[in-house]
Amino acid sequence: MMEDRAPVSWLPSERPDQKNEGTTLVLIELLFLLLVIALLRLFFAPLSFAPTTVIIVWLLLAFTSYLVGEFESTARVNYGLTIRTQASFALTYVLYQILSALWRWCEPLNVKFWLALWCYLTFLGPFLGIIFRRLFPQRVVFVTDFNKNKVGLLRWWGFECSQVVPLGWLGKWLKHNSDRLGRVREFKSIIVDISTPNTLLFSGAGRNQVSDSRLTPEQVVSSLVPHYFVDFVGVSSFKMSSYLLGPHPRPIGPFVGEGIDRRMKRVVDLLISFILLVALGPLLLFVAFLIKLTTPGPVFYRHRRLGRNMREFNLLKFRTMYQNADILLEKILSADPEKRREFERTFKLKNDPRVTPVGRWLRRTSIDELPQLLNIFAGQMSLVGPRPIVEKEIPYYEGYSLLIFRVPPGVTGLWQISGRTDISYEERVRLDTKYVREWSLLGDLAIILKTIPVVLSRRGAY
Repeated sequence: MMEDRAPVSWLPSERPDQKNEGTTLVLIELLFLLLVIALLRLFFAPLSFAPTTVIIVWLLLAFTSYLVGEFESTARVNYGLTIRTQASFALTYVLYQILSALWRWCEPLNVKFWLALWCYLTFLGPFLGIIFRRLFPQRVVFVTDFNKNKVGLLRWWGFECSQVVPLGWLGKWLKHNSDRLGRVREFKSIIVDISTPNTLLFSGAGRNQVSDSRLTPEQVVSSLVPHYFVDFVGVSSFKMSSYLLGPHPRPIGPFVGEGIDRRMKRVVDLLISFILLVALGPLLLFVAFLIKLTTPGPVFYRHRRLGRNMREFNLLKFRTMYQNADILLEKILSADPEKRREFERTFKLKNDPRVTPVGRWLRRTSIDELPQLLNIFAGQMSLVGPRPIVEKEIPYYEGYSLLIFRVPPGVTGLWQISGRTDISYEERVRLDTKYVREWSLLGDLAIILKTIPVVLSRRGAY
């Protein structure tokens, strides 16, 4: 593959940190927003005394901002004279008026307060955001046609261009900088200049090169998205005024997993998992004590799985096996060819001697899966989604679609309510793929409700 390397001099950089800089930036901005709301109430609503007034306004604004997509990781420009900001402010105002009429701890706020808050979100906030983003830049690859020097303007927006790639060589660059599974590990996002209206001759639109095709920059990127696991972000304007007026950076591709319905899915995940953690807290503590009391070793078992965009994460479970279970597995499979065939077919053993007595009960009741509620809070998983897999299982999915890796894996899903380990592996893959292609929020709620009787019946659990 290396002999196809494009004759382009890349601008090299060190391997960037894999931490979520976007999340850090949003948290800083939200904390600063809380301070701003408190100061605005002090100056423009001095007769208001209840601290819940500030907290409720802040929570409502944070919630509505998330709901309209203000804090999407790929849309780095938060607040400004945009539809998202105005919609968030309007929703916050309406919801607070309703709450203040129903709950006495939400005191009415005067017009001066709301006007000052609107001015901050629309004008002052974006300019303060410039300062924050220059302190916490996101390192990206910048794809351009080199018509203009736009790196400096992107830096103002908070993108640190670690490498600059000509648009015509993007396909080759991706082939040489991704692993065999299409993961671009060094970067979370690739920023693409889609401002030029001209078409271009391009011969690298996908992993299989296409010749004599005249494509726009956005068409080039859209043809690449299905093959690579990285966020492609298009920027159609490179004027400083667009920081306030838009258009903002936006995801590119046939499936980006965004939209208000996807964000509502995240809200439902957080709400239900929080309620379950509070309600099941005593049970979780009892199980942790029981595991510690009966067998030596840690309470939790951490297993590396593949999440959204094939990024690895530690899936949490209550430990159900004895220590050194991996060594014991090799001995079992070497001594028993039938068990080896069973494990190669399902990646599980029905009567697994590695499982402890307490672990067998935890597995039969699916209680061992409850710590994954913490994975949901961390944004690594969802309540409903494709089953999280390990890397060696990927060949089973390549014959269908790698589309499932564009969404977070789930604690439950179609395969869990359809028989779990009693169905074939190929059927699991088909169900996971079907779930992603036909996803809906109501469908998620139906799967959650159907999971309850499945867990109680213990069908397919071992």
